[in-house]
Amino acid sequence: MSKVADFQILLADDDQIFLRTCRSKLEEVGFNVLSASNPEDAIHILKKERVHLAILDLRMERDNDEKDKSGLMVAKQTSRLIPKIILTKFPAYQDVVEVLKQDLQGHQAAVEFLDKRDTKPEKLVAAVEEILAQYVPINWELGIQWQPHNTFLQLVHCLSSDLPDLQLASRSAEFEDLFRKLFKDFVQITIGQVFTQHNGRLMLPVFAFDPAGTETRFIVSCGSQTAVLAENQRYQKRVPDRLSIKNLGQLNSAMTANFGATAYTFMGKDLEATATIRQLYRKRAIEDLLPAIDHLYQTNLGGWYETGREQNKQADLHAFFHQWLNLDDLIGSLTELQRLLPALAERALAANLVELEVDSRQLTFRLTGDDETYRFPNPVMLLAQNRLPQTRRAQWGITHGRINGDTVLVDQENHAWLLDFSQVGRAPLLIDFASLETAVKFDLFDHRSFSQRLAIESKLNQVNHLQDGINLDNLESEAINALWIIERVRQNAANLAGCDLDAYQQALFYCAIARLANFNPAFYPPRQLAVYVHALLTAAMLAEQWQGIQVESVPEEASSGIWLDHRDKRVWVEAQPVELTSQEFKIMRFLYQNPGQLCTYDDILQDGLNEPAEPDPDELNRLHTAVSRLRRKIEPDPREPRYLFTVHGRGYRLFLTPQFS
Repeated sequence: MSKVADFQILLADDDQIFLRTCRSKLEEVGFNVLSASNPEDAIHILKKERVHLAILDLRMERDNDEKDKSGLMVAKQTSRLIPKIILTKFPAYQDVVEVLKQDLQGHQAAVEFLDKRDTKPEKLVAAVEEILAQYVPINWELGIQWQPHNTFLQLVHCLSSDLPDLQLASRSAEFEDLFRKLFKDFVQITIGQVFTQHNGRLMLPVFAFDPAGTETRFIVSCGSQTAVLAENQRYQKRVPDRLSIKNLGQLNSAMTANFGATAYTFMGKDLEATATIRQLYRKRAIEDLLPAIDHLYQTNLGGWYETGREQNKQADLHAFFHQWLNLDDLIGSLTELQRLLPALAERALAANLVELEVDSRQLTFRLTGDDETYRFPNPVMLLAQNRLPQTRRAQWGITHGRINGDTVLVDQENHAWLLDFSQVGRAPLLIDFASLETAVKFDLFDHRSFSQRLAIESKLNQVNHLQDGINLDNLESEAINALWIIERVRQNAANLAGCDLDAYQQALFYCAIARLANFNPAFYPPRQLAVYVHALLTAAMLAEQWQGIQVESVPEEASSGIWLDHRDKRVWVEAQPVELTSQEFKIMRFLYQNPGQLCTYDDILQDGLNEPAEPDPDELNRLHTAVSRLRRKIEPDPREPRYLFTVHGRGYRLFLTPQFS
């Protein structure tokens, strides 16, 4: 084997003589060896250090106790991506079966079981080399270059800035292993500047060269193993036929104990000249970005929207927005959200942005150096009183779910390419448009002037339909640029999203509330602080449009079937309120958003409960138990269900009106 010194092996055994002998032989060959003499130290090393292979004694605590299987326990409690060899002086058939048998996901506790009595150090070395070649395909000869200058240490620090220095070095070496696995068939790669970072993942360009010198361009999603695996599965399962639309193709994935990566083949012409909308917003003329907006929605996402498009008239959009924006986690209670507003007012005044007065029902904005006063209803009170208008005019289909300035690439031909598939799924189509408008106003429009932000919102609220042109009179150039892009986004929404202005504005309202909920009463630079003030202004001006609307607290659906109250986290069944636990409510909300449709176990766990991909049997059992409790609460007679039905071996269906046999 070449470069065996780059492999790190854990050798764990309570027999000190055997430990020293085998360690000496492995190090003589060139391996780097870590040692442990008890299960606790072995687990610590496997979880904290970079380990390519573990060699574990079956009886690590008591050699004379046939019930001691501590080495097997270590194997089962640590990453399945680290191959293990189990050694013992007391081999038994049942131990071999338990060590090597596969679970429901096809995983084994160990890949080899060896009898110590027949295993000389030379034989152990041969077994190690064979297993590493089979299970740890790392391309040690891969040349790695950076453009611009960067290091794996810096990438890992971006992902986990709180790691101790010693552990950071180990994780950085593991991250390099990840790329050497991912590009095992290439001879050289050049890693470019990070496009975006989100939810434990980085996305960056990689230019790879095979032995013949042929270049292939990739966009790599890398970072937390759980997050990358979840994104990968969504891409495989939910992105429509990738060969028939302008998107990204996929190469392969690689995993280590802590990290994961997926390389998507870039199908454009010049990745090196391609950048995100955020990067290009100030570098390229806005007129040049407008065709990219059209290409994004019409060419790239147009095929997605035609997949399973339907008018889901039963869906509660407010409940969906809560789930999509993760508001339940962001807002512990509306009282907590209300308490943020005085702190925001204090910071805004100190930064000389705007004078803001807050009371429970009203917000008053006064521009610095201006006698003009602007009063709007407090949007948090509107939420608390459940007085937002409700519309069901919104078409559903396959959406990207996270369109913003960092997840859309634009090339020199003004073609758009998508990044980050972590939220791909069935949803109201309007979210892909409202999320980009939100990003333009809060992330790309980089102006601390409150008057210009007020002017933007005033112009947007003057239109009566999504497709209407926006009045650009008396605006500064930066505000005009932002509104040009927003106008083009809305025109595409009018043609493709199948929604009215009311539904679109409700999405904008919830996006603003989600941004506001991220405010942390600490120091912010003025421009960053201006974003939170702008988010509050957006929600307040929309609330002004709706303040006269009377909304029934319990609609007619609650009397004749099921209705979900997302604010109080309760369900009404045939005019009776039902109290649910947090887990039950999340399951119910996901089923409620997909009435009459089969919701698979995986969908409920990943989309409803945000559980990691590839659920194990214990997770499925917990899901079945939770659904059984839920059924007992919502069904008049759980033995004869009318609403919640089991599709054996696959998932569940929820109907919002009773189904009688």
